[in-house]
Amino acid sequence: MKYDFRGVFLICAVLSFAMAGSQIGNMSPGDGQHSDEGKGHGFVCLCPASVHTVYGAETVPEETDLIVQREEEKNQVSPEEEEKSQMRDTQGEKAESYRAEAVMADLNGVYEAVYLGVEHYGEETVNKDTKDSFHYRFYIDGAGYSLKVDNGKKNEEGDYDYPIQNRLKENYGYEVSIENGTILSVTELPAEDNCYTPCVKGIPGKHTVLNFLKTAMEPAGTALYIYGGGWDWQDAGSAVQARTLGVSPDWVRFFKEQDVNFTFKEKDGKEENADPCSSFYPYGEYNEYYYAGLDCSGFVGWAVYNTLETDNGRKGYVQSASVMAKRLSEMGFGECTRNIETQDGKYDLHPGDVVSINGHVWISLGTCQDGSIVILHSTPAPSRTGQPGGGVEISAVGESASCEAYLLADRYMSEYYPEWYERYPVLLADPDRYLIFEKEKNGRFSWNTKEGQGFRDPDGIQKMTAEEALKLIFDVK
Repeated sequence: MKYDFRGVFLICAVLSFAMAGSQIGNMSPGDGQHSDEGKGHGFVCLCPASVHTVYGAETVPEETDLIVQREEEKNQVSPEEEEKSQMRDTQGEKAESYRAEAVMADLNGVYEAVYLGVEHYGEETVNKDTKDSFHYRFYIDGAGYSLKVDNGKKNEEGDYDYPIQNRLKENYGYEVSIENGTILSVTELPAEDNCYTPCVKGIPGKHTVLNFLKTAMEPAGTALYIYGGGWDWQDAGSAVQARTLGVSPDWVRFFKEQDVNFTFKEKDGKEENADPCSSFYPYGEYNEYYYAGLDCSGFVGWAVYNTLETDNGRKGYVQSASVMAKRLSEMGFGECTRNIETQDGKYDLHPGDVVSINGHVWISLGTCQDGSIVILHSTPAPSRTGQPGGGVEISAVGESASCEAYLLADRYMSEYYPEWYERYPVLLADPDRYLIFEKEKNGRFSWNTKEGQGFRDPDGIQKMTAEEALKLIFDVK
């Protein structure tokens, strides 16, 4: 029986992650780096010890007082907000009852449904090795159902392509076609408009270094860090979002749903707080939240795709973070080198360079006169409450918060991305980690802009300092 979905969906959407058993998890980015070279979802988020505070850099008392005051103001709850909170509590209790009442059923027909997540998500037996036999939870016709999903076709290696799983997103509405309890197709239903107008926008298919940097800047300040974000559900290649032109509405929606306490793994970055059943982190080694944000390699892969391609759905560019610079060179787009130091001991990085280190990949926005470097990347930087969340942002590689790169990054993030800046201070990255190539395949990639090579630099941005490049990117007069 097909039911009137519209009113029910509005209620279900508010239930948020309580319905899917999906809350918030954390990991401390300040303690080191996590890397899986097979997948490349690594991150590096190390700050020099001299400025490794909760804000990621030295903070004067006056600024600290303002932040505390702002947080106290946010904590003041109005009667309207109290009423909304009570309503959410009631809805959460209903969601838990739906979870308890979920039944296995041999449904047949076409229904409107809300996807609630993988059955028993986070349990040890629910992992990449058992994913072919997963059951999936849906809210249909006033009740919860546990259903199978068609895994699609097998390739030569015997692996499924999981076309439906790569379209399912928790708490989204779908029209689903079901036969004997197995979902054979899904069509996402229209929902809230999550369109986003970037501060800076590139042009798909325009092969210039400036356009690459403008394009890469589009998700800055709105795409949160999700380990595996930008990779497909099965963790084998590019997600649909990383092969689609423009900023994904899914990233925008997820950012709106979170706050300064968002964490991508364990709360407070402490392993003892790990809760796989309520974490966004892929403990099962498949990507349940592939759609919600971007990790470092997912971000760079998306940026390359949106610069080189003009249509959706083509082969993507997401690959291991540690080798991405070398792979771009092997594709014929430019040159990869491990020599980035000048004779005077400084680093020679140009706007548009893609740098792969062990477990992380980032884009250079240029070197400053004092040798510090402005970069653009997706990283789980600490929030203003100390929770590792972060995402796509402008950061600095330098020795202290007084370096030119940090001051530039702070200026542009605060001016152009104020909502993000309220949650996240600028990250100051350690040169001894971000500029060291530990693995043979690590290196710095530079676009080949010689005449006839297909990529151009008519603006001369590769020769600019970070300050000059940022002015050009943001069209600052």
